[in-house]
Amino acid sequence: MRYLVTGGAGFIGSAIAEALLARGDAVTVLDNLSSGRESNLERLKGDVVFERGDVRDAKARAKALTGVAGVFHEAAVASVGASIADPITCDDVNTRGTLALLEDARAAGIKRFVFAASAAAYGDGPTLPKVETMAPAPLSPYAASKLAGEHYVRSYAHLHGMRTASLRYFNVFGVHQDPNGEYAAVVPKFVDALLAGKAPTVFGDGEQTR
Repeated sequence: MRYLVTGGAGFIGSAIAEALLARGDAVTVLDNLSSGRESNLERLKGDVVFERGDVRDAKARAKALTGVAGVFHEAAVASVGASIADPITCDDVNTRGTLALLEDARAAGIKRFVFAASAAAYGDGPTLPKVETMAPAPLSPYAASKLAGEHYVRSYAHLHGMRTASLRYFNVFGVHQDPNGEYAAVVPKFVDALLAGKAPTVFGDGEQTR
């Protein structure tokens, strides 16, 4: 089967693509390379088609969805800071882009859709562990846009019988993750510092959790 991975040139998207290829599936990647890297695609071995484009572009979506059996939707404005600086673009990509992709997938008869949601939906409440039955409390445009995406995904499952899942990522880390990127997470930054023989930089009292 062929699957579409939006944001497939990013850290998580390229790992998904790699896993799909390893089990014998074919992959189409749709990425505008605003934060993803072509080097993440170079290591992929197998039937990979790379479409450079934006999820907001109807023609790019139509081309990328051709012949696919399911969608892994990872493309997003993935920074809280960027969402605060430009909430309109964040909403346009994360909310409207998700809705447009869902609608195009429905129209194409594609029934499987996996959405990259975010733990940011929980807000900063002290209760741990976080569980899905907790009331959402988004505190940024990014968190709000991801939660809106979840609701759209759920509605398409209910209305159109799509098989969907929304994954609320916390601190994802692993091989091929860039510790120096604009949106680099704390785990690769700590690992990079330790491998260089340096003490990792800890902000605040170090008691923060996520």
